[in-house]
Amino acid sequence: MEAAGGFSTEEMIGLWRGFWKGGYHEGDPADPFGRSSYAQMGYLSVLHAIYQVCIRPHVSADSKVLEIGPGRGAWTKTMLAAKEIWCLDVNSAEHNGFWPYVGEENRRKLRYLQVSDFSCGDLPDEHFDFLFSFGTFCHIPVEGQRLYFQNLLGKMRRGGLAAIMIGDYDKYNAAVQAYGNQSISIRRYPALLTSGRKLVDLARAVVDIGQLVTGRRPRDVLFDPMQLRSKETIEKTPGSWFHAGVEETCRFVRSIGWTVVDPDLGLCVRDPVLLLRRPG
Repeated sequence: MEAAGGFSTEEMIGLWRGFWKGGYHEGDPADPFGRSSYAQMGYLSVLHAIYQVCIRPHVSADSKVLEIGPGRGAWTKTMLAAKEIWCLDVNSAEHNGFWPYVGEENRRKLRYLQVSDFSCGDLPDEHFDFLFSFGTFCHIPVEGQRLYFQNLLGKMRRGGLAAIMIGDYDKYNAAVQAYGNQSISIRRYPALLTSGRKLVDLARAVVDIGQLVTGRRPRDVLFDPMQLRSKETIEKTPGSWFHAGVEETCRFVRSIGWTVVDPDLGLCVRDPVLLLRRPG
């Protein structure tokens, strides 16, 4: 029996019979640092992966979107297909350079609100289809995160989804150890990968060595959730990063009415991204 292209079924099957002795093995799909024949093309940006999984499927021309902590608006730009987008940030749009980056022409569908608390009082009730926040909750003390979770629930329409990144010291430390217990690991990179990545790792290694020598942290541990810092220390450390923890956060959000669709989508080796839903 001849198939399209002039090959019979037997010939098509025969092309690969007996090939790849021992079985084809592209690489280990469970190893986030693993090599494959894709070389540098096999390394997908975490941010792009989060866009493809968390944003692209959930933002359409009918979507009403809420973003917490847009900053300059990198994520906001990926959601411009939505019907409307509301953004909450502690800093002004001018401070963040938001409108020049996102585009003045998008003011018709974008509302930028500078906030001074976690009340969400300026947001309409039961309005939003999708809530997104990345790189923001991890910089808010846990008490503030919980106020946001409480006050945001009623702003979502029933069935609305939320994708939120939080800080988890345990996952961060596990990622450091899984990377190979070292900051610079040339063997992890394909030979053709640019030198810029290696230079960044080299700089990070120097910082790590300095911290180890001075005893500021034990080997292979970046964060210690049991080592509580004083309020005064945190106030003097811009960009402080707070441990909320996946289990603790999921337990809390369930207690106030959210449904946990996925406690961690697994897209980021270092940080968890929770997928939540307001029950319908």
